[in-house]
Amino acid sequence: MYMNRRIAVFTNGYSNEFIEHVITGLQKKAREDGVDIFVFVTYCTVNDHELQNKCQLNLFHLPDPNDFDGAIMLTNTFNLPHEQERVCARFQREGVPMISLEVDVPKMSCIKSENYQGVRELAIHLIEHHQAKKILYVNGIEGNEENQIRRQALVDVLSEHDMKLFAEFQCDYGFYTAYLQMEEYLDSGKELPDAIVCGNDNMALGINSALTEKGYSVPEDVLLTGFDMTKIGQQMFPILATVSRGWETLGELAYEKLQYQIRNPQEIFTEECKSHFISSESCGCSASEEAEKSRFDAVRNSYYSTLKQDMMDIFFRRMQIPLSMATKKEDFVEKGMKDNPDLPTLGPNYCLCTEPVFFDLDDEQYPERIRGYSSDMDVLYELRDGKRMPMRSFDSKDLYPDYVHEEGQSNLYIFVPLNYMHFIIGYFAIKNSPELLFDISLGKFCMNMNAQLFSMRRHIFAKRDNDELKKIYMTDALTGIYNRTGCRKVLYEYLTSRKVAGQKSILVFADIDRMKTINDVYGHLNGDFAIKATAEAFRKHSPEEWLFGRYGGDEFIAVGPCPETETIEDLIRRISDNMSNEFKALNLAFILHASIGYAIVEPGDEYTIDEYIDRADKYMYSEKEKYHQYIDSLNLQHD
Repeated sequence: MYMNRRIAVFTNGYSNEFIEHVITGLQKKAREDGVDIFVFVTYCTVNDHELQNKCQLNLFHLPDPNDFDGAIMLTNTFNLPHEQERVCARFQREGVPMISLEVDVPKMSCIKSENYQGVRELAIHLIEHHQAKKILYVNGIEGNEENQIRRQALVDVLSEHDMKLFAEFQCDYGFYTAYLQMEEYLDSGKELPDAIVCGNDNMALGINSALTEKGYSVPEDVLLTGFDMTKIGQQMFPILATVSRGWETLGELAYEKLQYQIRNPQEIFTEECKSHFISSESCGCSASEEAEKSRFDAVRNSYYSTLKQDMMDIFFRRMQIPLSMATKKEDFVEKGMKDNPDLPTLGPNYCLCTEPVFFDLDDEQYPERIRGYSSDMDVLYELRDGKRMPMRSFDSKDLYPDYVHEEGQSNLYIFVPLNYMHFIIGYFAIKNSPELLFDISLGKFCMNMNAQLFSMRRHIFAKRDNDELKKIYMTDALTGIYNRTGCRKVLYEYLTSRKVAGQKSILVFADIDRMKTINDVYGHLNGDFAIKATAEAFRKHSPEEWLFGRYGGDEFIAVGPCPETETIEDLIRRISDNMSNEFKALNLAFILHASIGYAIVEPGDEYTIDEYIDRADKYMYSEKEKYHQYIDSLNLQHD
């Protein structure tokens, strides 16, 4: 049935508990068949910038539909219609068997939980068991279908008992909105209801916090219920009475139904899971032993839970300063991770895959891609079985570096996009550590990593720009060698550093002979040519390790390691002769020649740079006098 031995799962990462139920169930069944599960997670929200969301959704272009036997879409987790559309545009159109969870999608089978029965049971329980008469309902998002069904179930039961809603809030499924609405209600002095029924557990937590702050107690002063049976609701004081959707078995059911869909690709079906009410402390009943144990475990593990968050914060803080000194992508490991221990919460197998040009192309050149990734991706960092691997490249079609299905084994791979606004950075991939998906840790990690990588990129380009400006600032535009400032900052520093190291150096000074005559008679264009040709010849015929600068208009300076004392005169003469021969070969309309002098810089000397230059200059002028006398004698003979 499974030819590729792998299935894909698509979800938004903010619905942690739903994801936990589904992934846990899928893993249980996949292990029996030796099928790998690939989970593709985005973190889109309606409050994020459109470009940010588009780049997040780019992750759904990473997998090749033909590499998968089937796919499951956790459609109810998506915050934007684009998320569902992006998956369908690729997998559904390629004919890959697919199942949607909780939301109907055209031409796709669906497994969903009904919202009516559990709320009906809840309402009957409050009215008949606790004699609640005044019931306030807290709505979720206006127009949301699930909220409307839950509200209607409550209204129907009230009607059957000749009752009506006492009051209602219009909220958005969020904690804080419900908190504010309850606070405002209590501040207004309105009568407290007998019971408050919330459209989900998250809002019930907000209501409970507002009541507590105002001095009221649940359930002594008012009964309180939620919907979804979230983990935190089962760990609070009091434990929340709620409605279960039967998500505990949804993952296993989804796996079985996907198998059926693969065998029957043309059949479209809908499977419905019944919701049911779970009474507990917040409605005045006793909590189950399982809920009490869950709360006890949460309290016992609270320190470690906090510590895990602190470890992540410390991990990124330790990275911050080293990466601010990055000059190349390799510095992520060489500086950022060198003294930074790996986060144990990430597990022993994960990798950071980045676009190969992310640290190379500037903002104007970097491609604004929102579809797919480069075929040749960099593995910027990888931990394999707890061991750090060297940086390398791999084909992104493999999804995970060196991926091979292990026969008879089932592995879980999680992929999360890395991007900053419209910059596609790459993606983060983890193997066999699903726990990160079950709270906000993975989203927080990737958000911090996005910021670190983009900041590192900014530092790299800032360093390059500064180096370029520094180069321009210190480089002579005509000759391409250091200018006077460059001489001071590079050549002079070079001599100083060698003196400190106890090494002997040489300072060589060259000056173009009768430069004024060249300018006055042959023009400044020829004068510029003479300067440029002299600089090139000086550099060409001198030792490679020497550094060169234009000291003044027609004056040049070079520094380097000092050769053997007895060879210096021969070296200077050879440089001068080679330069003269090169000038003659140019067949210029004027005579081009440079006189050269030098000074030896001993480690024990106490001379200043200016004094060394003066010594080399005097030597050079003695050579210049000899050359002028020679040229003058030729002119006299010619006359």
